[in-house]
Amino acid sequence: RQFLGLDHHPARFVRGMVIKTQELAAKHGWFMPAQFENEANAWIHEETTGKEIVEATQGMKIDYFVCAYGTGGTLKGVAKVLREKSPQTKICVVEPDNAPLLYSEIKTPYKEDGSFAAAHPLWRPHLLQGWATDFIPKLVNDSVEAGFVDHILHAASSTANKTAREIAQKEGIFTGTSGGGSLASALEFAKTVPKGSSMVILLADTGERYISTPLFQDIPADMTEEEKAIAASTPSEAPPPISLPEVTQDNTAFINEVNSTNKVVVWSLEYCEFCWTIFGFLDAIGVPYKVINIDSFQYAKHNQGNKYRAALQKMTGVNT
Repeated sequence: RQFLGLDHHPARFVRGMVIKTQELAAKHGWFMPAQFENEANAWIHEETTGKEIVEATQGMKIDYFVCAYGTGGTLKGVAKVLREKSPQTKICVVEPDNAPLLYSEIKTPYKEDGSFAAAHPLWRPHLLQGWATDFIPKLVNDSVEAGFVDHILHAASSTANKTAREIAQKEGIFTGTSGGGSLASALEFAKTVPKGSSMVILLADTGERYISTPLFQDIPADMTEEEKAIAASTPSEAPPPISLPEVTQDNTAFINEVNSTNKVVVWSLEYCEFCWTIFGFLDAIGVPYKVINIDSFQYAKHNQGNKYRAALQKMTGVNT
C-alpha cells in the first residue's frame, strides 16, 4: 500500500479504501477503475479467461467450475462464456465460512453508479485476501441475478492455508491463500458429486504475494535441520574466484587522484546492499561523499572496473 503511495486506515476495511479512492479521484481528477462495478472487468474475463478455459479443455465435458469471488469480474465474465459454450457446467462460487455474504441472501444496496451504499451485516474479518469484501460487489450481484451461480461453497481460512501449502509441496503449484481456499472447497464438494465428474478449479493468484501473511508463519526464515543435513551431504565446493588483471600504474594513479580530491570516497559495487547502508548512513549524518561503482556499465569496457578492483586490493590488502 505504501509502495503505491496510499494511506488507508485498516479499520475502515475495503469500504474505507473505496471511499478514499473516490475522494482522491474527485479532488484531483484522477482515473478510478471502479473494479467492483465496472463492466470492463467482467468483459476482459469473458474475452480471455473464459475462452481460455474452453480452449484448454479441448471439448472435454466440464461438469463443474469452481472459483471464489473478489470483485466479481472473473465470475461474471467466465460464467457468461460457460453458459454459452458449456451450458451443462454448474458454476460453484466459494466464499469464507465466517463471512457467508451470498449464503445469507442479504443484498447489498447500491448507488446509481453501482457502488455500494451500505456495509453487509454478515461480513467478518478473514484471511482470504481478495475474497469477499465487506459488501457484495455489483458484478457479483449481477451474476447471482442472472442465474450464473449454481452452488455456494465455503472455505475456512485455516483450511485454505493448509491446502495451499500442501499443493505447493505435493504438486509444485505455488498458489496463495485464496487458491488454497478454492481448492479445499472444491475437494470437499467433489465428495458429493457423481463419480467420474470433471471439475475446473480456478486458482487466482501466486503464493509470493502472501509471504508476510499467516500462510508462511510456519516456514522458518533459516534452514531447518533437515535442510542443513541435505546441504551437508555434499562437499559444497567453492566456485572459482574472479580472475583479476595485473595492477598497473595508471589504475593506481587514478585511485590516488580520486581519493586525494575527495574527503570521502566509496569504492562500491553498484547493487551491494552493504554499500547502500553506508550511503544511507552518510546521507543521514550529512557527510558528502563520492561514489565509484567499479562494477557499473561505465567501467565495463576493457575490464576497467576490475582493473580498479585489483589496484584497490593491492593498496588496501583486503579483497572486498
